[in-house]
Parts: sequence; structure tokens; C-alpha cells
Amino acid sequence: MKNIILVAALVASVAFSANAMPADIDTDGDGMASFAELQLAYPFLTNSMFVDIDTDGDGFINDEEMAIAVELGKLVDPETDA
Repeated sequence: MKNIILVAALVASVAFSANAMPADIDTDGDGMASFAELQLAYPFLTNSMFVDIDTDGDGFINDEEMAIAVELGKLVDPETDA
């Protein structure tokens, strides 16, 4: 089961990374989304959800983490559903 999730996340990551973090989410242009930036795009986002999505624990959501969150249904795809 872990392999299936990992493969799905990898596929989503490759698909999403081709379109880097959208500027309407990444308002400071650093290529990542902070909690504040993501909360503007996803008002329902809680700190607990953010920590769950931030798999490397650096306090920011990168393209790969965003793709995984979209693939797992934690966030809607900002390119198609925003």
C-alpha cells in the first residue's frame, strides 16, 4: 500500500512540478508557500493540516509537497480548481 501511495505521489509531483507554485499562492515569489500564503488560497486550512502537508518540516510547502497534498485529496489542485 505504501508503494502505491508513493508512486501516486511521485506521479502527481512530476505533473505539478511542471507548473511551479502558482503566483496567486506564492505571493512573495520564493517558490514555496508559507502557512499564511496557503491559508489565503485555502481558508479552511488549519495549522494541523499544514504540518501534515509539510512533510519535510521546514515550515513551507514546496511543489512536491503540494502535489502530494493534491493527489491525496488534502487540497484541491490550484491550477484547475482555484
